[in-house]
Amino acid sequence: MQLSDQARTLPRLHLIGTLLIISCLTLMLSGFFTWHKVQEHNASIQRIEAAVSRQIEARLQAEMETALESIHFIQQQADAQLKMHLREQVDQAWSIAQSLYTQSQSLPVAEQQRLIVEALRPARFFEERGYYFIDDMSGRFILLPTAPEFEGQLLPDNQDDRGHFIMQGLIEAARLPEGEGYSRYRWYRPDDPSRMADKLAYVRYFEPFDWLIGAGDYTYEWEKRQQYEMLMRLRTHRIGLEGYIAILDRSGQVLLSVDSPHLEQDTPAEYNEQVSAALALMLQTANAGGGYLRYLWRLPDQEEPVWKTAWVESSPFWDWILVATLYEDEAKGILQSEMQAFEQALSLAWKDYLLVMMLTLGLALLGSLGFSRWSGRLFAAYHAERHEQQQRLAEQAEALKESESKLATILDSVEAYIFIKDCDYRYTYVNHKVEQIFAQPREAILGQGDAQFFSPESARLIAEQDTRVLQRGERVATEEQSYLISQDAWHTFLTVKLPLRRENGEIYALCGIATDISERKVMEDQIRHLAFYDALTGLANRRLLLDRLQQQLKSQMRHQELGALLFIDLDNFKTLNDTLGHDVGDQLLIQVGQRLGFCVREEDTVARFGGDEFVVMLSHLTKEELKAAAKVREIAEKILDTLRQSYRLGGKAQVITPSIGITLFAGQASAEELLKQADLAMYKAKESGRNRLHFFDPTLQTQVLHKAQLEHELRHALQTNECVLFYQPQVDAQGRILGAEALIRWLHPQRGLVMPAEFIPIAEASGLILDLGHWVLEAACRQLQVWQTHPVARDWVLAINISAHQFRQNDFVESLIALTQKYAIPAERLKLELTESVLIDDIQFAIERMHYLKAAGFGFALDDFGTGYSSLAYIKQLPLDQIKIDRCFIDGLPLDSNDAAITRIIIRLAQEFNLQVIAEGVETQAQRDFLLEAACVAFQGYWFGRPMPADEFLSHALAQEGV
Repeated sequence: MQLSDQARTLPRLHLIGTLLIISCLTLMLSGFFTWHKVQEHNASIQRIEAAVSRQIEARLQAEMETALESIHFIQQQADAQLKMHLREQVDQAWSIAQSLYTQSQSLPVAEQQRLIVEALRPARFFEERGYYFIDDMSGRFILLPTAPEFEGQLLPDNQDDRGHFIMQGLIEAARLPEGEGYSRYRWYRPDDPSRMADKLAYVRYFEPFDWLIGAGDYTYEWEKRQQYEMLMRLRTHRIGLEGYIAILDRSGQVLLSVDSPHLEQDTPAEYNEQVSAALALMLQTANAGGGYLRYLWRLPDQEEPVWKTAWVESSPFWDWILVATLYEDEAKGILQSEMQAFEQALSLAWKDYLLVMMLTLGLALLGSLGFSRWSGRLFAAYHAERHEQQQRLAEQAEALKESESKLATILDSVEAYIFIKDCDYRYTYVNHKVEQIFAQPREAILGQGDAQFFSPESARLIAEQDTRVLQRGERVATEEQSYLISQDAWHTFLTVKLPLRRENGEIYALCGIATDISERKVMEDQIRHLAFYDALTGLANRRLLLDRLQQQLKSQMRHQELGALLFIDLDNFKTLNDTLGHDVGDQLLIQVGQRLGFCVREEDTVARFGGDEFVVMLSHLTKEELKAAAKVREIAEKILDTLRQSYRLGGKAQVITPSIGITLFAGQASAEELLKQADLAMYKAKESGRNRLHFFDPTLQTQVLHKAQLEHELRHALQTNECVLFYQPQVDAQGRILGAEALIRWLHPQRGLVMPAEFIPIAEASGLILDLGHWVLEAACRQLQVWQTHPVARDWVLAINISAHQFRQNDFVESLIALTQKYAIPAERLKLELTESVLIDDIQFAIERMHYLKAAGFGFALDDFGTGYSSLAYIKQLPLDQIKIDRCFIDGLPLDSNDAAITRIIIRLAQEFNLQVIAEGVETQAQRDFLLEAACVAFQGYWFGRPMPADEFLSHALAQEGV
């Protein structure tokens, strides 16, 4: 049968077949999507339930951690607050006594004393527990309001029930260098006079009458206050609507229960069976280390018990057990709210789904009917042309298929998201990258709008950009931040969108190319944060601090307000870091940063400057310098008190103290100069004993500038040969010159002759001591080479002082031997003088190096003997040739019996060890005669000759020889 014979029948069959196929497909698709929706609905319910449960547990744990941190902080403040209040009370009493003493100068002493005593006797404080007492420094009671019968009695040896001497402790506190201090002891309780309790007292020395004035209070009272304050704070705290923090002790006594306050008054024996069971479960959980539990609880106004959820944990302070609890009805309410919202959204989705399905089916049926009628009219014409076009279409189809395959391969291989949308904002093409990011196959994406894949707000913003392309024909290049539903995350895309036009210019679609730059944006944010904030503590870093300081200086020039910089360095941090480990050190730095944040205002800046150094910038203080300084001191002392409180590190309490340097500024100085000033003040605080604060003094900067200038000039001096060697003779018992000690001098072109005491410490601190020491060795060897040609001087031995840094240099031995070879002098002509500090740092290393040099021919003298450790244990191991008696023992000879005895002992000791002895600093005939009598065989000092240049030294030696 030919198709031409079926021109009317085929369209009808086509219509019937199309309707059947569309109906079947519609029923199949609707069934599949219905089943899929049901599965998604059940899975979503389970996810919501699990998420809500995790949120509740995490909320309870977070509330518990907050409560424990609050208890820890308040417990730490008890002792500090007691000390502060005691100091305030005693300072007030001391001021009253001083004022009465000043006003009653014309009265007899006894009358003055009586006025002060009677003025302080009725004073009461600390809820009538506190009173003033006065004792004299010999231990006599002057004022004791609670036991006036003891007044006038001398009781220096009174003790508490633990054997502590109460009066002696108070006197020792008053004798501290500051004339004030704290003392701990035990005293009778006011509520039970038969028992004693711990008490803390603060006393101040009152010099006019040799008194101490003091006051004290029981430490347990302040701890009770802190506990009461904590209970009141937690009583008002709520978790959610009805959740709260409950507290009980180890015996099961309820200390805090918001919904059952009557339990706080009852004893555990009076609790009902259900309450006792719940409390027993809490105690068991706490003893096992804490955790999550469920229990039944009956409210006073309810008959039936209800289920509650709680997180239980023990507090390391006050022996409390904390329970963060929440009614499960409230938790179920949260879950029910989530479920209702989900069900409402699902209901709307079902309605939309059914509506779309019905519209799709209806449109398909109408379209099929229309198409059938239209195809009937066109079928005949189509059939006539079909055969002619069939071959051409086959060829074009093959070419098009090949072209599409190539294009699809290219687009799917591009590392970009490529898509096309029609004028209804629906996808008509997506490449493989879009499939991946939407987590759906291409077929499921095509025909859908952005609302299916992005959050509503993101879809709205994308539509605004698409409108510019589709309706205005614009080319849009933008950075879009969108929330992807498939990944439950925000992404940032760099997107370019272009309009697609037909031949007549009509826009029929848009083409978009997007690149995901989310990771790059995250990295940029991280880099930006790392650029301005410390990675460990989260505080501002040096760069951000300098920027804010520059801004503050500009602001101050306009407003004339003072600011301040506090440079804070942790004392002995390196020791803690080396002994406990860098992890513990990092924990300490984090806690220090947190505590500093608590001590300042929000407008102030806290920065980690590097290592264990922190800087606090205080701004907008006041225009008056004295008031600003007082305010800064108050804040700095608060920081001192806060930072020296103990830290919990690695499960143990550790104490570390800060040193604080302070400088005030008003916009005149630069940022770097201010930091240097605060740094100098901090180092002055460390020099003063650490654990204190120090304000910047311009003289500090002058000293530093002087040292820096001297260091610069010393470097120049080594390059321009401004240093010279002077030589002081060393003689035997007959006064004959045995050799000399080489002593360096600096011939400064402006300052004149600079002595070693002024520039040697700078050389050691800056590292120039190594260059300086090498120069001295070479100059000495050069001079020995000159003397070697002279008959009088050829046997002289030259003593050279060797510094600790120089002696420990790796190439010291090779360099020294090379110099003797270069100038062709015997090693025996050099005597190396070492101090005990050079040896004691690494005695085994020193012994090995000295033995090596000794084998090479060099001699050794132990300089300043008797002023250091002078350990016989290492002296006997050292290859010494000579011991040099320090001049501090020679100065007192022969009148000082101690110096005489020590000198004789050193000489006798040297004889026992077969060592030569030389005494330095001999300046009088009497000293020389005493040393001769004591069997000393060599001498050095002004009595025999001052240090002098080489030419003058040789002339002096020749004159003695009579040449």
